[in-house]
Amino acid sequence: MTDQAAVSPVEESSGGYSQYVVLTLFVVYTFNFIDRQIVAVMQEPIKAFFDLSDLQLGLLTGPAFAFLYATLGIPIAFLADRWNRVSIISISLAIWSGFTALFGLVNSYLMLFLMRVGVGIGEAGCSPPAHSLISDYVTPRKRGSALSVYSLGIPIGSVLGILMTAIVYRWVADYYSVNGAPDWLAAIGAGDAWRVPFLIVGIPGVILAIIVKLTVKEPPRGRFDGVKPGERRGATLNEVVKALASKPSFWFVAFAAAIASLVGYGLFPWLLSYFVRISLAAGVAPQDALADAAIPYSFVIGGGGFIGTLLGGYLTDRFSARRLSAYVVIPGLALLLALPIYFVSLLIPPNALAFLLLGIASALGSMWYGPVWAVAQNLVKPAMRAMAPAVLLLIINIIGLGFGPPAVGALSDFLASTYGDGALRIAILAIAAMIIPSAALFLLAGRSIDKDWEAAK
Repeated sequence: MTDQAAVSPVEESSGGYSQYVVLTLFVVYTFNFIDRQIVAVMQEPIKAFFDLSDLQLGLLTGPAFAFLYATLGIPIAFLADRWNRVSIISISLAIWSGFTALFGLVNSYLMLFLMRVGVGIGEAGCSPPAHSLISDYVTPRKRGSALSVYSLGIPIGSVLGILMTAIVYRWVADYYSVNGAPDWLAAIGAGDAWRVPFLIVGIPGVILAIIVKLTVKEPPRGRFDGVKPGERRGATLNEVVKALASKPSFWFVAFAAAIASLVGYGLFPWLLSYFVRISLAAGVAPQDALADAAIPYSFVIGGGGFIGTLLGGYLTDRFSARRLSAYVVIPGLALLLALPIYFVSLLIPPNALAFLLLGIASALGSMWYGPVWAVAQNLVKPAMRAMAPAVLLLIINIIGLGFGPPAVGALSDFLASTYGDGALRIAILAIAAMIIPSAALFLLAGRSIDKDWEAAK
C-alpha cells in the first residue's frame, strides 16, 4: 500500500497552498495539545474527586499518555514513509478526539488511566507524518520557520486548553451549585463539573479530521531534495537508526530535547497546581481558584511559548546561513538564560511580576521546538523523514513526558511530611534545574552538526 495514487495532483509548488497546508497542520497540532493538556489543567478537581496522591496525578498526566504515544510513533512513522500521510493524520485526529470525550464519562482511576492511554494512541499519529509533509511543502532552508509555525500548536493549544477548561469548569460548577447537575450527567458520577470540558472538545476534532482529509493533498516525497521516483520508498527502522548512529549531533540533540521536555512537562501542570493550591489554602472556592490562576497563567505560558517558538525558528534559520550550529547553540543559550528566571519567579510571591517572569522564562524555554525538528529532518534523507522524528519523539517523550510529571509528583509526596505546603514548590525547582544538562548537550551538538548535515546530502 503506497501513496503514489494521491501524489500526482500535487506537483505545484504554490506558496499560498503550501502556507495553507502548514497552517492546517498547525491547527491539528493545536487540537493535539488542547486534548493533551486538559487533564493537566483539571488535575486538582480530579485529585479531589478521586482522592488521589500527587504521584497518581503524575502517572495520569505522564506515563499513561507517554509510553504508547512514544512507542507507537515508530510503527506509525514506518507506515507514514510508505502510505498516505494525510489519511494517517485524519484517522489519528478522530481517534484521540473520541477518547478525550470518553475520559469525561468514566468513574474510576483505572478507567481514567485507560482513556488517557487511548488519547496517547491517537496522538501518536500526528507529528511524524506532519513533519514529513511539511518538509515536502517547503525548501530545506525554510524548514526551521515552517516547523516552528507548526510547533506553535504547543503554546496556542495550551492557552486554549487552559482557558476553555477553566472557564467552562467555573461556569458549570456555579450552575450546578444553584440548579444541580442534569440527570444524564448525575447518573455517571454525581454530576461533577470536571467532566464537562472533556465531553465538549471531541466533536470539533472529528470535524477537523474530515476537513484535513478533504483539503490537504499528498505531495511527492523529497521533491525539494532531488529525489527520483524510484527512491521514494520508506526506510526501515534499522536503516534509520544506522544512518543516525553515525551522526553524533543527532543524539546530543535528542537527549538535550528530552531533558528540556522533562522540564517543560514537569513544570506545566504543576505550576498551575501550585498557584491553585495557594488560592485554595486562602479559602477560595475550587472553581474560582482554578480560573483565577488559569487565566493569567494561560497567557503567560501561551504568550511566552508563542514568542519563543517563532523566535527560535526565525533566529536559527537566519544565522544558520553562516553556521549550521545556530540550530543547537541558540536553543542551548536560551535555556541557560531561562533557568535563573524560573527560580526568581518561584521564590517571590505569586503576583504580576512572578507571572511576567514566568512568561519570559517560557519564551526562552520554547526556542528549541522548531530548530530541533529541523535538525531531525535535515540530518536524514527524504525517505527517512517520518521515521527520524519518530525516533526523536520516542526519546523525547519517554524521558520528558514519561518521567517529568510523575517525578514532580513523587518528589512532592516525599517532601510533604517535612515541608508541608512548600513541598510542591521545592519539587518544581528541582526539575527546573535539569535545564543545565539539557543546555550543555545542545552546545555539544554544535561541534559536529555541520559535518553530520553535509553527510546527509
